[in-house]
Amino acid sequence: MPPRPAPAPAARRLPARFHLWWTVSTLSATGDAMLAFALIWIATGHGPLAVALVSTLSVVSRILLTLLGGVLGDRHGPRRLLLVTTVVRLVCLAALAGLSLLTTGIAFLALAAGVNAVVGAFQQPAAVVLPRLLIAHEGQFARALARISGSLHAARILGVGLGGLAITALPLAAILGLNALVVALSLLVLGVIRLRVDAGAAPAAPAPGTLVALAEGIRSVHALRLGPLLLAVALVCAAVLPAVAVVLPSMARSHGWSAGQASLLEAGWAAGTLAVTLLISATGTIARLGIPLVGGPAVVCAALAALALPVGAGPAVALAVLVGAGTAVFTTHVAPTLLRQAPRDRMIRFQSLMTVVQLLPPALLNAPLAGLVGTGRAAAALLLAAGMAGAASLVAARGLDRLGSAGAHDRADAPSASEAR
Repeated sequence: MPPRPAPAPAARRLPARFHLWWTVSTLSATGDAMLAFALIWIATGHGPLAVALVSTLSVVSRILLTLLGGVLGDRHGPRRLLLVTTVVRLVCLAALAGLSLLTTGIAFLALAAGVNAVVGAFQQPAAVVLPRLLIAHEGQFARALARISGSLHAARILGVGLGGLAITALPLAAILGLNALVVALSLLVLGVIRLRVDAGAAPAAPAPGTLVALAEGIRSVHALRLGPLLLAVALVCAAVLPAVAVVLPSMARSHGWSAGQASLLEAGWAAGTLAVTLLISATGTIARLGIPLVGGPAVVCAALAALALPVGAGPAVALAVLVGAGTAVFTTHVAPTLLRQAPRDRMIRFQSLMTVVQLLPPALLNAPLAGLVGTGRAAAALLLAAGMAGAASLVAARGLDRLGSAGAHDRADAPSASEAR
């Protein structure tokens, strides 16, 4: 009987070191979501201005500092940066827990939100790139990234629910203390996991200055013709995130639906996103990138346009699921595609740029779309979002033409020795 052929690298079991990091990063994301909800909930007791302040600090700090985090990650390596920032987070959580015993006023809430956002801005790009150094083969990268993305999405949903329960039963100091324990566990895992280092990797080049390194990362996007794909990411985020967070709840209220029915819209979007992400993590990505990168935004466009019609609560939830599914089909393919194109010494800068591209459009559009909805024109806001999703589909097609879909899917740059530090 002939021997059974060995499985392709992409189909092989992901290594234990990856699963260890996957587990601890999921726990950490759950704790972050718990704390974020607790801060927002306490802020509601101080009025809408306090809520706006806490929310703004959480987003603006990440937008301003994430690119710097990418530069530092490429210079010092993702694990070294994560070790340092995890220690800083642990110290900050312990200090905030002690301070919360004295006050939970607006100044404290702003401080806590700002500190979390600043540390997260330096951590997040390196945390996304680290799995590439934990897998056994480059072909597993898309599956690993999808698995982490799906579990983090689930952790945020679970964390908000747990945060609602925790803040009613526990003081804020206890929630901060629980977060500190999870962060300490993350620190332990970072200290023991061993990273993959490919033989023959190029030696690290002398580190340029921070501004020079940042400019190099941005110039690389132009040189590699990745601008259209990044623009497609921005358009999808601009279409989906404000629609889910701002437009759909207001539309539900204008239709006279209950709070429970309104909450199902966001839950449906989350369920569609999570289902597709976990499916991709198990089966791998689609070889022909035109299908997900063009088709995903097209599905989002059609679903948002249908939501602008006078539909009932049940069909609206189903359409929200489609929005989530289309979003996940696009994001689970575009992220590894872009990171595969990144030069080995600039991967974290690429990831930080992707993070800014995702955060900035919703930050700019939330208020205008909220104003449009406030005048009773939720349908117009949804049609505007649908138009942006449709534009993303066209831009992604152009991006694939410029990049070459075969090269984008098959290229597998090995990590350099400096990245494994």
